[in-house]
Amino acid sequence: MAKGTFSFKMNLDQILNKNTLTKEEIVLLLNLTDQNDQQKLFDRADEVRAFYCGDEIHLRGIIEFSNHCDQNCIYCGLRAGNSNLSRYRMNSEEIIETARAISNQGIYTIVLQSGEDRFYDTDLIAYIIYSIKQKSM
Repeated sequence: MAKGTFSFKMNLDQILNKNTLTKEEIVLLLNLTDQNDQQKLFDRADEVRAFYCGDEIHLRGIIEFSNHCDQNCIYCGLRAGNSNLSRYRMNSEEIIETARAISNQGIYTIVLQSGEDRFYDTDLIAYIIYSIKQKSM
């Protein structure tokens, strides 16, 4: 059989309905090339997603409040050594007001995101979160 065509001892349906897969079974599934076999895999993945996650859509507001970072991770565009990036920081009131505006749109999960920026110490972050909870609920 051609590479990626199902040729395992157990049939594809049996593998797709197992709770735990071996490394070899995972590799086999990732290498499927037959469109019918791939569709079986995609259908099973969708069944598992629906079982664990349902069909609801959850919106989240993300506030990227600073792109300063003290770290220099090579893979990250925010890294300290990236001198081509125009840096910004939102002040606490801008962050709180942005969170309130998001909440007013019916989005009640808000993610605060930034680089590792020492400007925002524990007390300031606690104040921001406390204020968001007071003004957005």
